Amino acid sequence: MCRIRKLGSKARGDKRGAAAGRAGGLNMAFDPQKAKTAGAEGSEVRMAPANKGQKADSVNFVTKASPTCEGALRFESASQRGQYLAFFPPSHLRVVPFLEEAEDRVLDFLFVDFASMFKFITLEEVLQPIFSAEEAGVWIELAKLQDDEAVKSHFKEVMGKDVWDVEDFQAYFEGHWATFEYNAEEKKARMRPKQERLAKQLRATPKAEEVVAAVAKTDESELQRLPVGALARALTALAKASSTDGEAGEATSAQIQLLAALRAVGKGEEEKCDIPAFELLHSAEKVLDLGGDNPDDTVLVQRSAAARILANKALKSASAIEGGMVEAGFTLPDVVRFLLLPGAAGRDLLLATSCVKLFEGRSIPEQREVLRTAKSRGSTNTAAAAGTALLKSLGGGGPGDHVAAPDAHVEMVAEVAECGVRLPAATALLRRMAATANPLKLAEALLALASRVGPGQAEDMTHIAESLASKGAFGNFPIKTILETVLASSKDDTLAALVVPAAAAAANVLTHWPFEEMVKLLLGLARRHALLTPEVDDSLRKAAEKCFTQEQLQLFSPNDLAGVVLATLGHGWSTLHTVSVQELLRRLPHFPAKELLMVTPLMLQAHSTELITAWPKVLAAPTASKEARSSTEPLSVDQLVQLARLFQTEATATKLLEDLSERLLPKVTELSASGRSALSAQLKSKSGLGATAKQVALQKSLAAGVIKATPDESMSGTRGAKRRPEASGPDGRLSKKQRGKQLRNKRQHH
Repeated sequence: MCRIRKLGSKARGDKRGAAAGRAGGLNMAFDPQKAKTAGAEGSEVRMAPANKGQKADSVNFVTKASPTCEGALRFESASQRGQYLAFFPPSHLRVVPFLEEAEDRVLDFLFVDFASMFKFITLEEVLQPIFSAEEAGVWIELAKLQDDEAVKSHFKEVMGKDVWDVEDFQAYFEGHWATFEYNAEEKKARMRPKQERLAKQLRATPKAEEVVAAVAKTDESELQRLPVGALARALTALAKASSTDGEAGEATSAQIQLLAALRAVGKGEEEKCDIPAFELLHSAEKVLDLGGDNPDDTVLVQRSAAARILANKALKSASAIEGGMVEAGFTLPDVVRFLLLPGAAGRDLLLATSCVKLFEGRSIPEQREVLRTAKSRGSTNTAAAAGTALLKSLGGGGPGDHVAAPDAHVEMVAEVAECGVRLPAATALLRRMAATANPLKLAEALLALASRVGPGQAEDMTHIAESLASKGAFGNFPIKTILETVLASSKDDTLAALVVPAAAAAANVLTHWPFEEMVKLLLGLARRHALLTPEVDDSLRKAAEKCFTQEQLQLFSPNDLAGVVLATLGHGWSTLHTVSVQELLRRLPHFPAKELLMVTPLMLQAHSTELITAWPKVLAAPTASKEARSSTEPLSVDQLVQLARLFQTEATATKLLEDLSERLLPKVTELSASGRSALSAQLKSKSGLGATAKQVALQKSLAAGVIKATPDESMSGTRGAKRRPEASGPDGRLSKKQRGKQLRNKRQHH
């Protein structure tokens, strides 16, 4: 039984250093549980304090004679049978299971005299004190190294030869390039600082285990001074291991440290990139694999930030060189890769200006893919660049020429329009396609443009609409397209040519439409009723009569029923209008307030009595009406004022107006500016709200509301502006104390 310690070491609390036969000092220790469960990887060895009897399962070993090497010993854990101390070149000690063989492990150890240590010392260990005596990274002449006594002694006693000449030293330094740098012209050498050596090691496409080991020996501050390229390659190595191997605690720790270092580097000053921009982009994609499918929470958060930083660095690096992204080796599909990485919106402008040349000579499908990806990622500028290139590729001949219009090409014009970019060019190109385009595809592209173009494209839009109308193909359009066409043409004069053919097509299939879609269609056509021919209007009316029977109207939602009342009035269909109004009156007072307010102005003259009787009950209804089959929202304060204005001249509406004044009084401060103005006008008259018992109280409350700033107004005021005093008097005005304070403030100001 033994413990393996550093001779003379002292742990905290030790009075004397470790010596033979005395407990204490710093002992080689391991984690027994990890050694038992970690397989061939075993447990790392660390130096730990352990007094007599302490940590026996971690520091006690049993020596055994090696069966393969005469005179050598093996060290087996005293607490874990079959677990042996093993050396892994170049500098690792672990406790591993004997039966789990691992490459390069060494289990046999020989005891030698301490003096023989010098036979195993390397030239690097001899040179290091010479370089360390100078400032880090300083160049030292080769002659000085050759004349150093320690160097001479090493060559004579250990190597048994004379000191090397210049050529031998040059070969040595160039062979150990990660540690040394040699200047052949000046015959000088320097030892790279630790940070530079680490950067060289990480840039040399390391293995994952090499990265973990290097990071474990490096301080956080040193990691944060590493160049981006070194961090990128290290993270890429760890990411490749993450996709194939299970996550170990040490690897996760290394990932977190490197990700944090990269974020710190990303916040610092811009520097010249030390690896190609194309490789940085690859690293940006790979870091998203860190941690695999089940990453540590910290890794999950930081890997997206790392991908964003690396993608930004790659784009800036490529844009900075002469020739831009083309010279950096990027092609058009790489633009999609940039767009798919985190932070696409932040680099949108730079990407859009840098990728223009990449579109030259590329296929239409590739350009389209960039457009689609840019749209999905919210990169408007890149979408504009893609749209410009795509329209140019589709355009072919001069501006006045007709161009072939396959369905795919018309769809691409629609996609450009949906992105909201290059609208004038898209409109002009669609006009050239209109004569030969598929009617349905042409309609879809036209509708995409209609909601986005400005008045400058009115002539092109009118021409496209007329061309589409002349094709007479609306009968084959789906319901959705017919409805969208009607709604768009009801608001846009440039689409007026589509009203009649769309209405005629709708009349033929109206009976197959859902109720909600019917109402939207008829409301839209009501705005353009003057454009309808008598034949089309009659066809619509007959189709509507089949749909809007008294039995069918009972199934309509309140919103749809109100729409039918408005639509039938707009079309002048008196019979249908009467039937729909009767159904609405039948539902009173169980009808939602907001929907009833929409139709009240139209029904007031003919049905004032019913409405005056129903409105107080509608206002008092709970927020959910089972009979109305929908949730009912109460009227806003401004809508209450609007309702009061409608009944202002009705002599029999006194009870309703008194009810409205009661509801308004506690909510006057919530009125908008237009609502306050409308209420003020009513209160000044001798009818409506001006004739109610709450007229004076409403006036005072309205006046107080003007003095007292509303929360929105307070927020929109400038910082540091004087706050208006809040009225606290019994009549809603400033109190005597407030008026005195206001007067004193004015005097001080003057």
